[in-house]
Amino acid sequence: MQSHYPADFLVERKAELLRQKAELETELNRIARFDQSSGSWAPLQPDYDAGSAEDTGDSGGEAQDFQENQAQMVELEKSLEEINSALDKMAQGTYGRCESTGDWIDEARLMAYPAARTCTDD
Repeated sequence: MQSHYPADFLVERKAELLRQKAELETELNRIARFDQSSGSWAPLQPDYDAGSAEDTGDSGGEAQDFQENQAQMVELEKSLEEINSALDKMAQGTYGRCESTGDWIDEARLMAYPAARTCTDD
């Protein structure tokens, strides 16, 4: 399928998507590990010094940090999936097609949010 967008626009959007993907993967690797066998991310347990004075009364803090890592991981993973989907669409020649209407997404929207899937925010 022939793209609606100029080649230089697509090159710029792809570069931006790859930059964002690298950023997300770096952040994910800081708070989670990818499990090859399950194909999913798992949040890391915060690293505390076992047996320290701070550790004895702070198990609630560890649990809260773990939950925060898990929530952040879910959001980052969702963003990464959107970027990977946009990159797949580029490879297939369907990048920029609105998933709701089938129309082409406005270039300004793709400039602001390169992984946009629809013409407008739903």
